[in-house]
Amino acid sequence: MVKSFIKKLYLLIPFKKQIYIILKPFHLPYSITKHLHFKGNFRVKIDKNHSFKMRHYGYQLENELFWYGKNGWEPNSLNVWIKLCKNSNVILDIGANTGIYSLIAQSINNTAKIYSFEPVERVYEKLIYNIKINSYNINAFNIAISDKTEFVRIYDPKTEHEYAATLLNDNSNFSNSYFVKAMSLDDFIEQNHIHKIDLIKIDVEAYEDKVLYGYKKYFKTHKPIILLEILYDKIGENVQNFIVMS
Repeated sequence: MVKSFIKKLYLLIPFKKQIYIILKPFHLPYSITKHLHFKGNFRVKIDKNHSFKMRHYGYQLENELFWYGKNGWEPNSLNVWIKLCKNSNVILDIGANTGIYSLIAQSINNTAKIYSFEPVERVYEKLIYNIKINSYNINAFNIAISDKTEFVRIYDPKTEHEYAATLLNDNSNFSNSYFVKAMSLDDFIEQNHIHKIDLIKIDVEAYEDKVLYGYKKYFKTHKPIILLEILYDKIGENVQNFIVMS
């Protein structure tokens, strides 16, 4: 009861964003900043020449980016991604979430053709908002990328702060589920007349191997650089087998 009251009281505090901007140069520890969140747009600095805007919804991802910039969320992956984006003409962000990788790619390389995929509608809406506030020309699709073109069941916690929906039903802890449109990369490439893909990021909650299985036709020709998340050994084995066999 006391915690709930304090939380409600915190939400009523005005000018939080302005106060936190003043506090940022003091490099407060994470044990403090994780409690200091707000709602509103803010700017993420990549380097002295590049930055982009995002909407803060009061949750962890945006909060860590606000306080610590590109080193606040998946810093190793993001710093590698920044380097790779510079010389990539066609970039795919599969499992785009609210758009952090897509936004970085467009900020770093404004001539690149970027395709973003996010199947969860409430998250997709946040992605679209972030694209619009930057006036970026990112091609965003409210679909899943899979090994086949069909409607698939997605397992979704359906909580506003949770973005970890998955198509994998084997170990899903989410009781909520519904159908979403899915496409194979091969079909998407053909429908959109894409001649070459240079760089792909895949983060689809243990469904990464299925994404690659849907890319059999063009993978060897394109030879893209791929940055992907591997949560389980089995997924890693499947990904390795796909690359060896292709």
